[in-house]
Amino acid sequence: GALWMCIVLNPHCKLEQKASWLKQLKKWNSVDVCPWEDGNHGNELPNLTSALPQGANANQENIGQCKSLEYQHLPAHKFLEEGESYLMLAVEVALIGLGQQRIMPDGLYAQEKVCRNEEQLISKLQEIELDDTLVKIFRKQAVFLLEAGPYSGLGEVIHRESVPMHTFAKYLFTCLLPHDAELAYKTALKAMRLLVLESTAPSGDMSHSHHIASVVPNRYPRWFTLSHIESQQCELASTLLTAAKGDGRRLEKVLESIQKNIHSSSHIFKLAQDAFKIATLMDSLPDITLLKVSLELGLQ
Repeated sequence: GALWMCIVLNPHCKLEQKASWLKQLKKWNSVDVCPWEDGNHGNELPNLTSALPQGANANQENIGQCKSLEYQHLPAHKFLEEGESYLMLAVEVALIGLGQQRIMPDGLYAQEKVCRNEEQLISKLQEIELDDTLVKIFRKQAVFLLEAGPYSGLGEVIHRESVPMHTFAKYLFTCLLPHDAELAYKTALKAMRLLVLESTAPSGDMSHSHHIASVVPNRYPRWFTLSHIESQQCELASTLLTAAKGDGRRLEKVLESIQKNIHSSSHIFKLAQDAFKIATLMDSLPDITLLKVSLELGLQ
């Protein structure tokens, strides 16, 4: 129902289309079983996300609009026109939903739900074995998200309170790395930012303690899940350090991104330890560049 609401609210759709949908929804509402569950209702429009592995709901909060992706039983490998399958379309819909910019909702429960549902949807996607066709979809969506405007969570400009893309970007990075390393790093490095912690202190005389006390509590929104989000940011950074071992150019970019975007001293210290472990992992000579990265982070 929530997914249909999003379709019907599409501002680019004509009145005739909406009238047709209304007729279709009334028809579906009159039957006891969802059309695709018994197969006796002709060529109805399928729920594309049903082609993902069977599981629970996943709701993405999207600037006050809820997009619900529900999984049912659909012939995942049944092919449509021009070689498309329901699985391909379902994966693309999931990637679009995960990559959309959305404002962090208010309240502990709602914020935990955002994190939990994102992780549940990604875990469903991880059950799918990527073939060449699906990899093309991942590349297409990654490029689109990087080049898109304000609707994308990986766009050039995002709202300060936009839900971070760390978890999604880590998944995208691991999927894209064997096939398009440049795109994988570009996507992950763009996602490293955490704007909610980048508000600047107000100008003026900050020497008096009472002035500081009156300003600082209001600087940041109430993100109850901030510690979890910072942990996810740290995990993304550690994944990048591991993958970039032996590549001085990429290690330098990852180091710059960590120094710019990570504000937690404990996480920077953890990354210094991770870099040291990765640099000395094998019996061979240690990776000197990665050791330098470890030293830089440790000093920071």
